[in-house]
Amino acid sequence: MVQKPTYEELLIKIESLEKEVQNVKEAYQVQTAEKENHQRFLKFLPYPVLARDAKERVTYLNPAFTKTFGWTLNEMKGKIGKNYVPDSLKTELRDKIKMLPYSKNILQFNTKRLTKNGDILDVVIRIGVDRDKNKNPEGVIIVLKDVTMEKRIDRNRTAMNRISKVLPQYPGLKKLLFYVNTEIKELLNVESANTILLDEAQKEFYFFSVAHDDPTTREHIEKTRFAMSELMSGQVVKTGKPIIVNTPSDDRQLYQLRNRKMGYKIKNLLLVPLKNKDRIIGILAADNKKTGDFDETDLETLNTISATVALSIENARVSRELREAYEELKSLNHAKDKMISHLSHELKTPVAILLSSFKILSKRLADLPEKTWQPTMERVQRNLDRIIGIEGEVSDIVEKKDFFHHKIFSRILEQCRDEFESLIAEETGEKGIIAKVSRKIEDIFSSRDLVVQDIFLNRFVEKRIKAIKPDMSHRNISLIPHLKSSSPIRMPVDPLKKTVDGLIRNAIENTPDGGKIEIFVHQKGNGMQFVVKDHGIGLTQEARKRIFEGFFSTQETMNYSSKRPFDFNAGGKGADLLRMKIFSEKYNFKISMTSQRCRRIPKNMDACPGSIQECQNIPGPECDGMTTVTCFFPFPESK
Repeated sequence: MVQKPTYEELLIKIESLEKEVQNVKEAYQVQTAEKENHQRFLKFLPYPVLARDAKERVTYLNPAFTKTFGWTLNEMKGKIGKNYVPDSLKTELRDKIKMLPYSKNILQFNTKRLTKNGDILDVVIRIGVDRDKNKNPEGVIIVLKDVTMEKRIDRNRTAMNRISKVLPQYPGLKKLLFYVNTEIKELLNVESANTILLDEAQKEFYFFSVAHDDPTTREHIEKTRFAMSELMSGQVVKTGKPIIVNTPSDDRQLYQLRNRKMGYKIKNLLLVPLKNKDRIIGILAADNKKTGDFDETDLETLNTISATVALSIENARVSRELREAYEELKSLNHAKDKMISHLSHELKTPVAILLSSFKILSKRLADLPEKTWQPTMERVQRNLDRIIGIEGEVSDIVEKKDFFHHKIFSRILEQCRDEFESLIAEETGEKGIIAKVSRKIEDIFSSRDLVVQDIFLNRFVEKRIKAIKPDMSHRNISLIPHLKSSSPIRMPVDPLKKTVDGLIRNAIENTPDGGKIEIFVHQKGNGMQFVVKDHGIGLTQEARKRIFEGFFSTQETMNYSSKRPFDFNAGGKGADLLRMKIFSEKYNFKISMTSQRCRRIPKNMDACPGSIQECQNIPGPECDGMTTVTCFFPFPESK
């Protein structure tokens, strides 16, 4: 028989039960609070979250999911919930969970998901899998992160880097822009990307480069021209602002005419201006986006690329104009060289005849008193020498000394040698005249082979100074040589002689009496340096820029006069330095000049009195003009 509990025992039991109820109640309250906190956490979590049970039915989704993908909890709860998964990825999640090892409950991968509006988003999915005692999945928590914008930005950056790297590989503008348009087409996922240029003269648009899905349509578009009023590009040109059109109206005449001429229907389009400084030269266009509408990110991308396209178009225009200018300059330069060469050739024969006639005339006048004809003959001789000097300088500059005249005259003389000799002997009684004529033709018209040889520059300059001194004896100029022994340089004697003599003569002619000229020869690095430094009048800034151009006078025309060589301001022919520059390029030495204009005569029109002593008697600043010409001759390379 079961013993009944006492009253006290019942009280103790009741108290125990009350404590258990209280513990359960408290545990329920804690669990409820945790559930509320968990739901509150999921509600405010910025990433979309979705929970599914063992049968893959949706049990929960948070507001961030609704904001990103469009579906609400009421629409998805209790359903399989695969309407936000693209058809090609329906089994992807189940397959990946099956392949997940039993020891792991976390899975993460990149994939795509659909929005309620049909847009495809790039997402990163992180999944937590709950397993039962048998290790089978009984539920999953899915956290998604929308990385569509990040990927677009990264693709844009990569594309811009790619475009910038290939620019030098496409010298032709047409091929370059086709490449850029193809990049735009892939980047924005559009049917067509076009570079539209404005023909300002005709007020028309033409499609300079087109990248289209259909090659036939591309060829058709490139042959089509539009009036500014026929395209929305006209509005972009007028306002200078880009345009996004996602819903063009089919009943508008503008769109219908454009679609008919282009050969396909435009559903949406993005236009940005191509700007060159203060004007718009065309439009960069993208149309028929394949997924979704054009947005601000697309606009920013196309704007960035448009700057590169506009710069490429401007560079191509400048390059074309430079090529045209170069070709024109080359043509003019060729005509100039041809003219100078022709004049040089034509001068040779009359100058030679004048010299011969001058000698004959001198002999005929020998019986008359010298004072009646000598000054005139000296003047004639001086100017003939000047013409010969000009012809020689021009001949060196054009570098064409194998003249056609030489071949013709030599052949005629050779063919008729006996006849000429008999005729001349009969008329003049002289014999051997043909040999003299042959030597004269050879001297006037033949080219001289310049032999490269070893030259010790210090000895060579010393000899040239001695040779020049008698010609400058009428001038009060101090030549101060600083000639150090040297290793030999290699070049022909004739151009070196013309260079050394010319630089010393120019220095003397630009230094007033009482001045000094220093001449240096010394080794510098792997070569020899020849320096002529005069303390003369110096050159103005304009003269320094053009001094090597040739036939440029440093004096004003009104101050210019042709005097004897080595006179102060003798008025040179202006070709000496050009000839030296050509010599330097041909024989591999360098020539340079620095100069400081005398403060007393800052302008070309200002005249120097020609004597430092006279100049010092005139109030004004100290005479401080100076010109230094430097020639550097590298040593020959050892074999």
